[in-house]
Amino acid sequence: MNKYVKFLLKLLLMGFVGFVVTFAIYMSNAENKLIYYVIRPFLNKHYDSQVRDKRIV
Repeated sequence: MNKYVKFLLKLLLMGFVGFVVTFAIYMSNAENKLIYYVIRPFLNKHYDSQVRDKRIV
């Protein structure tokens, strides 16, 4: 029974830590900042370097 209690406590602690981390990410709006400052410039550079065919057929 002692193994199960220790396992349950570790599981609850990991769940609580995971919740705190995801809550901090949500409250600081970190995912949107990552997209705006890291991913968007990469995508802009990629799509701006493509050759466009502007003919109207």
